Amino acid sequence: MTTPSTTEDVPSTPGWVEQGVDDILASLPQRPNLRTLRNAYLDCLAGAGRTRDLDETHDRCRRKLLTALVEDEHLPKATVSEIERKLEALEADISDNV
Repeated sequence: MTTPSTTEDVPSTPGWVEQGVDDILASLPQRPNLRTLRNAYLDCLAGAGRTRDLDETHDRCRRKLLTALVEDEHLPKATVSEIERKLEALEADISDNV
């Protein structure tokens, strides 16, 4: 697998988005795959800027993360519902700042 060099242009999210996601996920109990899920979510959001329907892409990214938190990480649905609400607010901020 090839990784981008520091000179390549790759999609990324602004630092405030990463910090926001970190703040939201900080309330969760530590799980081995949480960092991987966080990174996949951020990668998905970063790619959203290149799509026509930003909100639809955000929804897809969020659903994938939330599904993994419930099915793979076995977090309670009530906890995940709270995370969903916070992620939706963050994604609204992203949409407002694009």
